[in-house]
Amino acid sequence: MTRKREERRRGTPRTWIMRQMRLPLIIASIACSLAHAETGRDAPTKPGVSSRKLGLDIRVEPGGWGDVNTRNIETVLYAVADELMAQLPEKLVAPIVVSHTDRAPVALYERGPGGEYRVQLHAKGEKWHLYAYEFAHELCHILSNYEHNVGPQTVKHNQWFEETLCETASLFTLTSLAASWERSPPEQRWAGEARNLRRFFDHLISEGHRQLPADAPLSAWLQENEAELRQNPYWRKKNEVVANLLLPLFRSNPQNWEALGYLNLNPDDARSTLEDYLRHWYDNAPREHKRFVASVLALLWDKETAPAVGDVAAPATGSPLAVAKTGTSVR
Repeated sequence: MTRKREERRRGTPRTWIMRQMRLPLIIASIACSLAHAETGRDAPTKPGVSSRKLGLDIRVEPGGWGDVNTRNIETVLYAVADELMAQLPEKLVAPIVVSHTDRAPVALYERGPGGEYRVQLHAKGEKWHLYAYEFAHELCHILSNYEHNVGPQTVKHNQWFEETLCETASLFTLTSLAASWERSPPEQRWAGEARNLRRFFDHLISEGHRQLPADAPLSAWLQENEAELRQNPYWRKKNEVVANLLLPLFRSNPQNWEALGYLNLNPDDARSTLEDYLRHWYDNAPREHKRFVASVLALLWDKETAPAVGDVAAPATGSPLAVAKTGTSVR
């Protein structure tokens, strides 16, 4: 997809950030502590979910997969969905049709003739960890409304953040599925696959390019790299840095994946600033997910850009400040 070149964005004035992003110090502290938590620990055990029983329909088309039964591929793809979904989003009444590609994995914008989502994966043979890694990423795109208000030729300046979330989904799925399969594999012969999933996760999470430089806070790193990320959302060596930092927010509560359903809903999200893009996410999210979205905002911006809690008088109910002011849930 051809993407227009834009001038490098200058630093945003601090007063404007404080007015637009008024994030509380207490939320920033919580988010930063989560982001620096040990990423290798197991996610909390969650109730078992069967996406197939919820009504999800995944169909794997034959051809290109090598010497492997497509039913086994479907088993793995449903298992991936089980890790990311607690309930079936309304949009997924449409099937997901999966085919093989020799190119990079992709969730196509164009639906199939029956309105089905079309996903192409590069994995083949019995490398189940690659199926899990790739499909989690593409399913994340579908869950996050990737096709709303855009088309194949749309320049999506905030797509890098969506790509980052989807890389986080892949990391989360590898370790969460490993834990699930250690307890209860789909079939006993697959019990050993949990080790491969965990080994692949450990390899990815420890890659050098994914680590934030010790002397660079994320806010400074983002200011330095955001302009290039807006130009090239597939700059993996950069968005994978943020993916590693987002992972603890989801591992602490897997229900947070439901918040993806409220991303990319505004018509101007493809062209807005990152601040406005994430503010729209917060505004669109229901009350039970606002705290999580606020923690993502706090993670991305330095504490100094957020006012102290005492500086705020009578915050609006349901705003990020209200969440922090009361220290309670916005339910």
